[in-house]
Amino acid sequence: MIPKECKRLAEVDFPIAIASKHAVRETYLRQGHPKSLHLWWARRPLAACRAMLLDLLLPDPCDPHCPEDFKSKARELLPKVQGNPGPEDMDLQKALLKFIGDFSNWDLSSNQTYLEVSRGLVKAAHPEETPLVVDPFAGGGSIPLEALRLGCETFASDLNPVACLILKLILEDIPRNGPDLAEQLKVAGREIQAKAKKELAKYYPIDPSGAEPIVYLWARSIRCEGPNCGVEVPLVRSFWLCRKGNRKYALRYKVTYPNCRSSTFEAKNKMPHLDFEVFEPKTDHEVPHGTVRNGRVTCPVCNAVTSGDRLQAQLKGKNGGADNSVLLAVVTSKNQHAAREYRVGTEKDYQIVENAQKDLSELITSIGFPPDLLEDLSPIRPSPNARGVSAPTRYGATKFKNLFLSRQRLSLMTLSKIIRDSNVPQDTRRLLALALDKVAMKCNAHCRWIPTGESLADLFGRHAIAMVWDFAESNPIGGSGASWDNIIDQIKD
Repeated sequence: MIPKECKRLAEVDFPIAIASKHAVRETYLRQGHPKSLHLWWARRPLAACRAMLLDLLLPDPCDPHCPEDFKSKARELLPKVQGNPGPEDMDLQKALLKFIGDFSNWDLSSNQTYLEVSRGLVKAAHPEETPLVVDPFAGGGSIPLEALRLGCETFASDLNPVACLILKLILEDIPRNGPDLAEQLKVAGREIQAKAKKELAKYYPIDPSGAEPIVYLWARSIRCEGPNCGVEVPLVRSFWLCRKGNRKYALRYKVTYPNCRSSTFEAKNKMPHLDFEVFEPKTDHEVPHGTVRNGRVTCPVCNAVTSGDRLQAQLKGKNGGADNSVLLAVVTSKNQHAAREYRVGTEKDYQIVENAQKDLSELITSIGFPPDLLEDLSPIRPSPNARGVSAPTRYGATKFKNLFLSRQRLSLMTLSKIIRDSNVPQDTRRLLALALDKVAMKCNAHCRWIPTGESLADLFGRHAIAMVWDFAESNPIGGSGASWDNIIDQIKD
């Protein structure tokens, strides 16, 4: 056992340069890393945690109180991963620091030889009793996970239920089941995908051309307050749909007056409205300017400017405006690897959304939740300045349901119901719950469409929920990266 008088290695030195290098690299890893399970803002880099834990658990060989048994065992173990340490205690100290820095590399985190050496060093430093690492505010679980990797006993807790779910998975379920859990998740995910597709296919129908809608592009709207105008103005930052080097698509519009056309999905009044079409611009100047900028809206018909205060007031009256949005375009694809195609929204698209609104009420009733209970659970927070969600609440999205289109709520609740009714083990069910969370991050009314990458940015582009004027609605049962089966593949890998 390390004497109390003996300094730990961390009190003398730490390979900060190499550990920092590996920690930075770790932030760019996408697959095979615990962070792919679920988003956690305060997640600590595993490289730094692994290095610091080893540095804290091992004694300094140069300290006169360092046990000789530890030194001899360290000289026996280290040659397995590096050259023989020199004869001096300082040489052994440098060798230990080099090992700690090398082991902070994610590529070596599961290397059997490095694991045996690290656990052997910890055992040599604490031969009588296995060290206990306690983290009462464990969050994403970086510290307790690395403590387990080094052979320590670990106790972890957190007040946040999401953190507790993550901890349960990475500290108990995954180590206990190993690769079998990934296979169970794959099988369960396919079954849920098949059931969800059967129930939700009518809300995301295939186009007559055979193309599958993968993303619907919507824009919240307000009524122009200019004199003798009153047109419904979609809040659009940019009319670009695709802006790649060899592929350019955008939207343009023309003003249509009531006598020219009848439409069931336009407001039933005598005001003009905008008709959109997809085109391929030759130059950037052909693409119309967006209608909203710096919180002010410019009417494309009369050029009247609506102030930010009036914009906020109108959206408050629509509870954030998600369910009163205008469908700008639909992104389609004939298979997962085919190029994206674009078309404008049709009356049929609006009718499907209206049907989803009706079916959502029936689903809520069938689940057995009293409507008043759902309303009580739905508010985001009583304060309009709620941390992280203050932007949507300022525009009237004061309840969690206001962050979603009705069709999105229907899809998420259907997936939740299928998961709840599935006959799978609890550890697999917990992974399915995390998968549903990740689908919800991409299936809400606050996701952006990125024309330069023809991709969808999820809800958390920053550490808060931003107010997004024109947003992208993903198809959770389609072939996009935001679909259920793709999320399952991400977690499985």
